[in-house]
Amino acid sequence: MPAKVSPVAASASASASAFVPIPASGTLGAPIPQAHKRLAPSDLAREVDVPELRAASASGDEGASPGTQSLAMARAVQLAVQQHPTIADAIATLSQQAAGVDYARAGYYPQVRVGMGTGTSNGRSGNSSMLAQASASQMLYDFGKVDSQVHRSQALVRRQQAIVLRQIDLVAQQAAEAALMVHRYQALTEIAGGQVDAVDSVLELAQLRAKAGLSTRADPIQAQARAQGAHAYLGQMKAELAQWRQKLRTLVGSEGARRIEVLPGLEHPTLWMTADPEFRLLPDVLLAQAERQAAKAQLATSRASRLPTITLDASGNKAIRGVNPSTSERNGIYHSLNVNVSVPLYQGGALDAQIRAAAAEEIAAGERIETAVLLAGDQARAWREMALGAQGRLADVENRRKSILSVRDLYREQYQLGTRSVLDLLNAEQEIHQAEAEAQALVHDLWQYRLEFIAATGRLREFFSLNNTLVQGMELLP
Repeated sequence: MPAKVSPVAASASASASAFVPIPASGTLGAPIPQAHKRLAPSDLAREVDVPELRAASASGDEGASPGTQSLAMARAVQLAVQQHPTIADAIATLSQQAAGVDYARAGYYPQVRVGMGTGTSNGRSGNSSMLAQASASQMLYDFGKVDSQVHRSQALVRRQQAIVLRQIDLVAQQAAEAALMVHRYQALTEIAGGQVDAVDSVLELAQLRAKAGLSTRADPIQAQARAQGAHAYLGQMKAELAQWRQKLRTLVGSEGARRIEVLPGLEHPTLWMTADPEFRLLPDVLLAQAERQAAKAQLATSRASRLPTITLDASGNKAIRGVNPSTSERNGIYHSLNVNVSVPLYQGGALDAQIRAAAAEEIAAGERIETAVLLAGDQARAWREMALGAQGRLADVENRRKSILSVRDLYREQYQLGTRSVLDLLNAEQEIHQAEAEAQALVHDLWQYRLEFIAATGRLREFFSLNNTLVQGMELLP
């Protein structure tokens, strides 16, 4: 844990450092050896044995093309959690913490040591000797020291389990959001393509009317400018789609190149929004509660350290060569059996400091639980209100799109009859596609809000059917 420095001490330290002379080499402290003053990534990679790594293709040419097969959002999430390295990292750390429980439990069992040694002594024999030695120590009673250490190790295991759950939720949310953005730009690209076709149709009509002398040459020029703008907008949407598709491929692999289908559950109008979430099952809450248990166990360990430890100690040795200094006999054997009681008398206040630190950590962990519940509740309420607001605007946007569509058809007929300018028709075409894009953006915003609500309430694993499955060797249960 990094040391805490008060502002006053930090200021004094900074003032004092101003008077430290700088060596002629321009560096503070001991000089760096000449052999370490060269930095070559290729040499460093070879020295630390970095394996051959291969990232996803930057060109995006690998795998299936977007039009061959579709990829459901739930499938994308499942692929992401099965291969993301941060989840594997968290699971490996969990295995490490589980080994710590066995290490702590070893305090219940005898500690046996054997060895050999040679040397001389100032005993009566005065000769050199070689001894085979063995010793064993069994803790009889320690006032709960080993128990509390085991409990702390178990709490750290539960803490890491919560971290694994949190990492799975994080990767699932990232994959779902990337898939949703791909779906959004799929729709916007199609709308932009429809706008290009519509404006090109108006341009063709304007050119025919201008050639026939039914309109001025300004009409096709205006239509040509709008057509160029529509093509530019289509290119922008394709670029956005490619960007998000590549991000999805980073998470799920080559299957991210497929066309995305949104999970039907996102279209459900209620989507659990009427039920109260179980905040006690949130990974952040579980994490803080496990840290609180670990702090309690550490506090118990620190308090027990003030009390005696009773052990049964046995030792023995045999002189393999020469005289045993413990018995003064050639090739002699010596053994002892003792009950020992040890207690720390003075450690400079270290035990008191440990107790205060553990008590403060327990209080801090309790506050982190309250903070996690508070933030989760605030986020859940905020996303629910945003989702309900977006859902209420859907009907207005759809009605606007239908009214603009009827106006566009009317303007096209009037332009063909010569009673309406081409600019009016172009504006109508642009407005209808803007309305369609706005409707799609609102729908995807609604889905995004619902997805964020699910994440805030800790139900991503249930929503994407990750419960009762194996994720990188870990069985996920509700």
